[in-house]
Amino acid sequence: MASVDIPTSERFNFCSSVRDDVWHGDKLAKAYEWWYFDALSDDGSEAVVVVFLDNFVYSPRYNSKDGSQPKRFPAVAFTYFNGGKAIYRSVSEFGEAGFSADTERPKGRIGECSFEYRDATYGSGYVVNVRMALSGGRRLEGTFEWLSVEADMLPDSFCTDSTMHSWNMVAPRSDVTGRLTIYDRRGRESDLRHFRGTGYHDHNLDNRWLAKTVRDWHWGRAHFADATAVFYRYSEVDEQSPSTKLFVIRDQELKERIVDYDEQNYARDRHGIRYPTRLRLISEDNVRLRVKPLTVIDSSFYFLRFLADFTLTLRDGVPRRTTGITEFIAPSSLKYKWLNWLSDLRVKKSEVER
Repeated sequence: MASVDIPTSERFNFCSSVRDDVWHGDKLAKAYEWWYFDALSDDGSEAVVVVFLDNFVYSPRYNSKDGSQPKRFPAVAFTYFNGGKAIYRSVSEFGEAGFSADTERPKGRIGECSFEYRDATYGSGYVVNVRMALSGGRRLEGTFEWLSVEADMLPDSFCTDSTMHSWNMVAPRSDVTGRLTIYDRRGRESDLRHFRGTGYHDHNLDNRWLAKTVRDWHWGRAHFADATAVFYRYSEVDEQSPSTKLFVIRDQELKERIVDYDEQNYARDRHGIRYPTRLRLISEDNVRLRVKPLTVIDSSFYFLRFLADFTLTLRDGVPRRTTGITEFIAPSSLKYKWLNWLSDLRVKKSEVER
């Protein structure tokens, strides 16, 4: 069905600021922030996703706790994909003592994983380190660099607003290099992967409980030879009309467009999430983006992550086509304790206060 999204009240606050990529402390117990990093290899065969969360929105401890409690449940999620499949995946949750972050500059640590914004003679960007347990007594260690190509597009903007969901699209495009090492249960190196590709980094925060706020949220990004395209469609539980926008970055200039939105051919994944398999976004100046999910590369009861086919047509009328990443979030079932218990089986707990 086609629609023109004109929200009755904008609940989605947007910025693109390195300066605002810091941790915003002194929040309510249900508040959360996450720093998201992803990258696709140059040949499209590999992908890396790393997420740092100061409050793990998919944790049963976060979702069942009394809102008056000050406790927080930070977590790190790491996945390495190859050939459209998750080869190495780890989600680790910690107690409050496992988290530290800077309120003055982009820098954070959860357990033995960290991210930090750095300036260097060859450019600026983020260094991401992961050291996490895998199944069977194995462990992974990796170091990656997101060197900014397009970043800080609105350097004087700020996202923070306690009444809205805030999205900081910090670095729409980065050159990403890294090394991932896997050790077996005896500490011997069993696999080594070198990674090179193009990536993306954003930062989300909200002062409200995710399960009672967001009805569904669909977003995605793709890097073309001469442009980057990022879209989102965000709907809160009490909104009649979702907010849908398309961002195109070209020649170091970001343009934000309100779009007509069309979604078709719905399907359900194995966890029961209903999602569209065809998307089309068209702006008033006839910039068009078509998105077709190809492969589910990660999933739970609350979200789906895809490799997707993107076709972008700018005002020159020339279609550009590439593979990107999309994500569909449907968090309402987080309110069900039995689903929280099932999803929690995939999470490793380290000094978590139960």
